[in-house]
Amino acid sequence: MFRLLLILVVLLLSGCILIPLPDGGPDVQQTALPPLGARTEQIHQSLGTPNLLNSPNYKIYDWETGRRFLIIPAFPTGLPVGGVIAKNRTRLLLALDEQGAVARMECSVAALNSEQLKTLGCLDPTKQHSGTTQLYEQKINELPGLERGRFYDGRLSGSFLKMVLSPDGRLFAAVDTDLHVWVVDLDNFQVIFEYQADPPGWNTGGMPRLTFSKDSNKLVISQPDNPMLVLRRNENGFVEESRLEGLEIHDVQFAQDGSLIGLHKDYAIQVSTTGSVIAQSDKEGTISFGPDGPVIKRTVKAAPILSAVLDFSWHIPSQRAVFSAEGQGLVVLDPRNDFARQNGIANFQFSPQSDWLAGNNCQYVALWNSRNLANILVNITEKEPLSPERAMLTPLTSRDKNMPDKCIGPIAFNPDGDMMAAASHHAIHAWRIRSGVSPSMNEPISIDLSQSLPWSSNTILAMALTQDNRLVAIFSHFSDIMVTSWKIKKID
Repeated sequence: MFRLLLILVVLLLSGCILIPLPDGGPDVQQTALPPLGARTEQIHQSLGTPNLLNSPNYKIYDWETGRRFLIIPAFPTGLPVGGVIAKNRTRLLLALDEQGAVARMECSVAALNSEQLKTLGCLDPTKQHSGTTQLYEQKINELPGLERGRFYDGRLSGSFLKMVLSPDGRLFAAVDTDLHVWVVDLDNFQVIFEYQADPPGWNTGGMPRLTFSKDSNKLVISQPDNPMLVLRRNENGFVEESRLEGLEIHDVQFAQDGSLIGLHKDYAIQVSTTGSVIAQSDKEGTISFGPDGPVIKRTVKAAPILSAVLDFSWHIPSQRAVFSAEGQGLVVLDPRNDFARQNGIANFQFSPQSDWLAGNNCQYVALWNSRNLANILVNITEKEPLSPERAMLTPLTSRDKNMPDKCIGPIAFNPDGDMMAAASHHAIHAWRIRSGVSPSMNEPISIDLSQSLPWSSNTILAMALTQDNRLVAIFSHFSDIMVTSWKIKKID
């Protein structure tokens, strides 16, 4: 034992140690993937139980090959630190028909070139990138006035403060570490509105939350224990339209009809922009998302609106989904703090037509029927996990083979709801959604931000997808906050 320890010490002092580890799955260049028509039993025998999604309709896997445990001496102490690295990473989606046979396959491999991916029939991010044209890129925090704002909280492991884009992609709003609200016109790159929120105190304060109306003409600033400000856009910026007192709701979002929905303790409240109460939910239910799909853990009583915790991680609090009594998806509320959001593993958003709840865990995107979720939430007619109506892989890029499975993962729909975009660690993917009982989605157009996002910075913070197919994204570049816009070519 002493000799082994001595050898390890010598190796550490001389460099690094690499300890081989078992692969998480087969090398796809040497082992055939399940063919079309393969049955569930064949799939599990070949690849084991899916680790991402194991529903009746979808089997989704993610595994690494060439895995090694790397030990290196840390600078300046020389003490050993270690972690797992991999030579390659594979992601595989198998869509099954009603008979349980493979009807569609998508695969993505991080460390293969275009020719190798073509041979395997896998998604090629290089090819998919050709569907976009970049319109502009700008550093937000270099604009006049904004250079004094700090949008990164260095406490704990650090996190970027929440930022929002208007649905039309023309306005950017954020709160800095001094609780100063900034609104920027992205057409002219000018600050058009500022507001100083109350600093944290015994009776007032807390992080303000910002939300734009669906038509981008209103902005709400909500802060715990403070009046809620409803602002209206004019030719010079924003002016106060109303100041709502005593509502005690937070994490507010605009619904499609222009009303506001927010949280109060363990239920949701819907109010008008003048402050009159429209509806209130019963206490929250819980929809738990696991490898087998979503399961109702706590039901709710029928009410004008229904609220449920979307439990997808160990972080508390989680996002909330609010449905109408008829099962339409109204809003997704996000009470998570900045640290929890940055270290989360999933993000949710309703489609504009309120039909689908979209989930993005940066490995795959899934659409669930909102009416089915709401019906089970009240009537729990099914105890089995609910399979998504549609699931699509988020393709791997060459840098994804050793990326952690966490990201903010924003989702954006265009106003018609026939196109959606979802962000992974440092890439954005866009799909065309064809309407129907079960939505049809094509292969994604992908935008790889590897050149703009260095290894130490992998945070895409917010997105908007406009009627004319412009995609606008806010992302971090070390301490800089960048805004970039692309024109997405028509996806057939």
